[in-house]
Amino acid sequence: MNAPKEAQMTDIGVEFNFIPSLLGVRGRMVDSDLVLDLHPNPAILHHGIVRASVLAYVVDAVAGIAIDTDPERWSFTTDLTLRMRPDPITATEITTGTHHLLRDGNRSMSSRVELTVGETLVGAGGIGFARVPRRPDDPPKISVAPKDVPARFAELGVLDRPLRDATGIVVVDPTAGHLQMAMIPEVLNPAGTLQGAMVALLVEAAAEELVTSTTKQPAFVVDLDLRYLFRTGAGPVESHARLVGAGPWDGIEVTLTDVSTGQITTLAYARAVPVLR
Repeated sequence: MNAPKEAQMTDIGVEFNFIPSLLGVRGRMVDSDLVLDLHPNPAILHHGIVRASVLAYVVDAVAGIAIDTDPERWSFTTDLTLRMRPDPITATEITTGTHHLLRDGNRSMSSRVELTVGETLVGAGGIGFARVPRRPDDPPKISVAPKDVPARFAELGVLDRPLRDATGIVVVDPTAGHLQMAMIPEVLNPAGTLQGAMVALLVEAAAEELVTSTTKQPAFVVDLDLRYLFRTGAGPVESHARLVGAGPWDGIEVTLTDVSTGQITTLAYARAVPVLR
C-alpha cells in the first residue's frame, strides 16, 4: 500500500508474526463500543512496569479502529501524546483503553483515549489522524468492524522474550540516545513502514538509555509526544536524543532518522522518572 509521506498509517495489526499483535491486547464490546484491555506479560514490562510504548499501541489501536469507517479513505496517524501516572502500571493490572471522539473533520480527526485500571484513571492519550482519499491504483481497503475485533485479537499469542530484544534494537551510544532499529517485517505495518507503536518504542528506548547513562539510575518513561513526519524507507531507523531543561528528569527531545535517506521521520519529546522500588 502506498501511504503518503507525511503520515503513518493506523492499522490494528493482527498478523501472527507482527510484534504489536503480540503485546497482550484483547478486545470486548461495551454496549456498542469497542474497548481494548491490555493484559500485562513479562515481555512488555520494564523494571516490572508496563512500557509507555505499549500503552501508545492501545491508544493508537482503539482510536484507529473506531475512526476508520470510510472505505474510500485511508486513516493515518499524524500525532500521538501519552501521559502516564508517576505511580506506574504494574504486571498485575489490566489496563483498559476507551475511545472518545473529539473532532470529526473531512480531512482530519482527533480523539482522546482514557486508560483505566478498574475505576482509576492511570493514563490518557490524545491522537490525531489524517484522512486521505484512496487513489485508483491503490489496493482494496480491508476494514475490520469493531464488533469483529474481539474474536480476531483473541486468537493471538504473546511475545516470549523482552520487547526490545524482539524488535532487534541496537544501542550505538547510550549517552547520546543513539540507537538503531532495522526494518524487519515484524515491526512494519501493511504500508511497509515502521508501525506507530514501534516508533514509540524506539523513542522510549532512546530516552531510557540517555537518562540511565546520565544519572546512573534505572528509569522509566511516563510521557511521550510523537509527531510522525515522514514514512520510513529502507532504514535502518536511528535515534538521537538530547536533554531539554535543567536536568535529565525535565525532558528529552528525540529525533528518528531513516539512515537510507537521511530524512528525519519523527520528532518526539519524552519524560522519564526514576524507579523508586
